[in-house]
Amino acid sequence: MGIVGGGVQTPLAIPSEVGEEQWRTKLDGLGAVDVVGTHMPPRIPWYCYDVVAEKFEPGSAALLGYIVEREPRHALFGHVHRPLVGRGVIGRTELVNVGHFRADGGGWTYEGPD
Repeated sequence: MGIVGGGVQTPLAIPSEVGEEQWRTKLDGLGAVDVVGTHMPPRIPWYCYDVVAEKFEPGSAALLGYIVEREPRHALFGHVHRPLVGRGVIGRTELVNVGHFRADGGGWTYEGPD
């Protein structure tokens, strides 16, 4: 399991925000993992659009590249409280917005390999 903290850069310039190159460096430092966890979603519109706030939130292109290249079993993220889509797949990777449980009151449980 690998966890990468921080968010992508926005005009707000919050201290924990980092540029895409720094994100790429952090993700590359993980190597191959079964589960990658981040605060930000991959930069895919249906994971970045918040239907309640009615706006796009930032997502990470570097995370999307990591998922496509490394194919972890799961990519877990949050940030967008009410996305258009709460889960899906890219190749062999299951994408899960683990903060999306607020929409239906149920949680998401990681079940590792046997």
